[in-house]
Amino acid sequence: MNFPDSKVRVLYIDDEANNLLAFQAGFRRFYDIYTAETVADGMNILNEQDIQVIIADQRMHKTTGVEFFNIIRRAHPDPVRILLTGYTDLDAVIDAINKGEIFRFIKKPWDEQELKMAIQNGYELYLTRKQLKDKVAELEKANDELNRFVYSTSHDLRSPLANIIGILNLAKMQQPESAQNEYFAMIESCVNKMDAFIHKTIEYYKGIRLDDIHETVDFMKMFTDSIELCNMQNPLIVFDVHVEQPVPLRCVPFIGDTE
Repeated sequence: MNFPDSKVRVLYIDDEANNLLAFQAGFRRFYDIYTAETVADGMNILNEQDIQVIIADQRMHKTTGVEFFNIIRRAHPDPVRILLTGYTDLDAVIDAINKGEIFRFIKKPWDEQELKMAIQNGYELYLTRKQLKDKVAELEKANDELNRFVYSTSHDLRSPLANIIGILNLAKMQQPESAQNEYFAMIESCVNKMDAFIHKTIEYYKGIRLDDIHETVDFMKMFTDSIELCNMQNPLIVFDVHVEQPVPLRCVPFIGDTE
């Protein structure tokens, strides 16, 4: 059996001192063991130590192991819980398992190899849950950064573009017959394309487009848009365009719109 480089921290709660001593004698070489004879002592240890596996005896004088697990699971949900039972009470054990209060139950007197395997499996489950929790925290952080990016893109980039369009419209109103209106039209066309791209970027990162929808690329339209932009600079240029596309090209609209 392979054990982690640092010892697993195990808390064993039992109101019989002999059982605690026997557990320490049999497992102290493998685990960092903490013991408690009362629920209060067990709670104090949980509050002070980063316990990974908790073992509790089912039949104790003032409470049962299942009741103890039900009490601590809210304040200390991470440690994996193992129940030791010396009598047959399958209904209570099955109910505890179904409610998620315990990971496994071991019959007393325990078999050393069986208990070792249960602790090892419980520790692996603890690590898996911790890794999942860390990943969720990373995703939440990334999502928060993404939200800030979308907000910045929406306000810090689109607002100046709207101002440019407003200034262009004002300039065209003041000089309706000016030759510079062609340049104004070129600037307005570029600004509109950039604004459309920013809008699609925001939609993409917000996850509005849940499924990738592929569409056919219209090369003729792409060339026509580019030619119109060139003709604004020099309307005397004549373009002769021929498109042969025997096989349709499909792509994600967001990517295709970037041209």
